[in-house]
Amino acid sequence: MKKQYLFIIIVFGLFMRMIWTDDMEWKRDEKQMYTMAHETVDKGVFPVIGMASGGRIVNPGMSVGIFAIIAAFTADPISMDKLVQIINMISILCFLIFILREIDPDEKDVWLNGIALAAISPLAVLFSRKIWAQDLLPFFSFLIIFSNAYRNKGWGAFFWGLTGALIGQIHMSGFFFAFGLFVVTLIYDHYNKRKFRWIYWIAGSLIGSISLIPWISYIIHHPQFSSISIWHVLQFNFYLYWFYDALGINSYYSLRKEFWLFIREPVILGMPTYLVAVAHLFLIATGIFVLKKIVGYVYHIWHRFNPKTFLKDFFTGMSITYFYLFAILAGLGIVMTLSGIMICQHYLICAFPFSYIFLAKVLQKNKKLISVVIISQMLITASFLYFIHKNNGAEKGDYGKAYHAQTSWEKDVKNQDR
Repeated sequence: MKKQYLFIIIVFGLFMRMIWTDDMEWKRDEKQMYTMAHETVDKGVFPVIGMASGGRIVNPGMSVGIFAIIAAFTADPISMDKLVQIINMISILCFLIFILREIDPDEKDVWLNGIALAAISPLAVLFSRKIWAQDLLPFFSFLIIFSNAYRNKGWGAFFWGLTGALIGQIHMSGFFFAFGLFVVTLIYDHYNKRKFRWIYWIAGSLIGSISLIPWISYIIHHPQFSSISIWHVLQFNFYLYWFYDALGINSYYSLRKEFWLFIREPVILGMPTYLVAVAHLFLIATGIFVLKKIVGYVYHIWHRFNPKTFLKDFFTGMSITYFYLFAILAGLGIVMTLSGIMICQHYLICAFPFSYIFLAKVLQKNKKLISVVIISQMLITASFLYFIHKNNGAEKGDYGKAYHAQTSWEKDVKNQDR
């Protein structure tokens, strides 16, 4: 019955990705990506560069090229966004199949709770409904994890190298993801005497990097100046956002000033119920409980710390759950943090769905609590979508005016001009 309940949650999460597509965000980034993708199709030439990243360095051309493939089958922004939604739905279903087929029975519930959270968590749903290169990262994250799991086979190692080279070209946060996983995998395989077909991995990496050459040439001839700062290192934004994402207390990212209206939802017959506020308070309290458990876990590791045997003791016999969580938390997290770049909240999309699996792992022994967390986040997400729908977006927030509100206004102006 437990698994059936989670499957229902996942289906509802898929539904929330597809509802009210014309409420999608339609700001400068979305408009520019749509235009660049269709220009690429019209010209028939692979783009050298994409849009500028939050770190002030232009993304590789693949970030537009992948949307050009979508543009070849779509003729308007709504259709393009629907394909983004479908790709994200496929990502969730692929992870679900991977969990059911590959994860050990004693860890399966953790992963199922994690993917259920990923299906209904506020920003996870928001980031599957945008014409944005980052929103395609979950599918490539799955491909990397799946092929990494089969790295002892030639085809697995080849596709691990190939997808690892491609994910960073879609959005540069993917480079950190691929590099961090590679380093942790080498350490893990060393201590567990596991071999992977490294020649196939190199072949895949080289082939996947061919499309990167024009971008590298552009960077050489047009030096980029990233906003690298020691202050970015000391902010530990990666781990803060990881925590916020897992708990689902991150809708302020999109709503900003309108968040304080949102927490009054759902409004029934003109009366605010403040259930969204209650859900946030519950999740914050859960976060305090989770922090206490994490501190206890870190203390346990520190108490048993032996510099001579630590790495061997830590990695030997590590479960697949701990392996991937550590690869993302330490590999991706530390590398991205120490790079000194400004880390935006949407950079963590490449880590999908592991922040949610992390929370499910921490709360593994608190089954009722994780169930209430899932229901609370689902309430927030459903309320968020309805809030956006009834208000035609969130004009005072990052979300802005919804697509249909902008286009209907433009049509009204044109009709008046006639």
